[in-house]
Amino acid sequence: MIEDILRKIAIFSERRPFLMLVIILIITIFAGIGATKVKFQTAFEKMLPQDNPVIETLYEVRDNFGGTDIISICIKLKPSDSSDKVNDIRDPRVLRYIKILEADLEEIDGITGVNSPVDVIIERNNGTVPNDIETVKEIYNSLPEDARNGIFNHDYSMVVVNAYTDAGGDQEKLMEVMKDIYQRIEDSPVPPGIEVVCTGTPPMRRLLDNLMRESQIFTTLIGGIGVLIVLFFYFRKPLSTIMPLIPIVIAVIWTGGAMGLLGIPVDMATAGIGSLLLGIGIDYGIHLMHRYEEERKKGRDVAESIETAVVSTGMAVMATTATTVAGFLALVIAPLPMMANLGKVCALGITFCMICVITLLPALLVIEERYILPLFKKER
Repeated sequence: MIEDILRKIAIFSERRPFLMLVIILIITIFAGIGATKVKFQTAFEKMLPQDNPVIETLYEVRDNFGGTDIISICIKLKPSDSSDKVNDIRDPRVLRYIKILEADLEEIDGITGVNSPVDVIIERNNGTVPNDIETVKEIYNSLPEDARNGIFNHDYSMVVVNAYTDAGGDQEKLMEVMKDIYQRIEDSPVPPGIEVVCTGTPPMRRLLDNLMRESQIFTTLIGGIGVLIVLFFYFRKPLSTIMPLIPIVIAVIWTGGAMGLLGIPVDMATAGIGSLLLGIGIDYGIHLMHRYEEERKKGRDVAESIETAVVSTGMAVMATTATTVAGFLALVIAPLPMMANLGKVCALGITFCMICVITLLPALLVIEERYILPLFKKER
């Protein structure tokens, strides 16, 4: 039965290669649209079992008492050539800047509160920023020792402003909050000799989001280049080098579309799925192309060679796919959601690689043999 299905696919691809190409292209367009709905997941709690009491209690706390995330905005000295640079973090210009920044950050939707330890110095000065650093030092030294601890670091080179957010596990809202914070900091009047750096869980989540996006593109690109180099040395023909890679690239797009439609997020485990599928799926294309060329060298025509290659190689490819998918599906029962997501995505991706190679690659080979190569021969 499977052989009959493979034979019918081979005959269809051989007789109507452009129709097969159009069908695959239409599916790919819809998959590409679905891929735009894929969300990036950087919330650590979402990567853990959702029915665990620790995680359930975290959500309860957020629902009843508000956000639990703190953004620490570190204001610290930095090397500067300016003659008017700040040399001591207790400089009144820094305190004025902090008050401006606090008022600015409080206007951001999603920020529930902003404060800094230096506020106590301003309060002691009747609610106004001291005019000179000596007054700041005098007020600071008059504070109880336990009150002084935590206002400045030991060498007076850094002070921290804390911003509180209720974004919680809402990825989009948190990314928007962080974007607004960075924009407000960029637009704020930072004194010379001062730099502002955000840290804490929300900034780390934003960093993780950026790194996952960058690594997804970078690793897929490097993986594709590496595969192309190997294929070129193997086939030693430009067209034959590209041919087996096209179905795998299509399969990667289909995988992205499936992730978007099924609500599977990109997380630390699935961020490198593109390069992973390129490395695993390319084997299918190489096997089918190698068998096709073997048949052609025996003097058989295109139709017969395509049918033999698809039926014989297709059986092995389907068996290999089944065993690989079975192995990846075992990850679905893993207690960590991100491992389960990896299992689902890999299983889908490998299946799509097999489908694309069996359906699209034969059509591409026919188009190459009957339409592209004759053009090159005429030009010569």
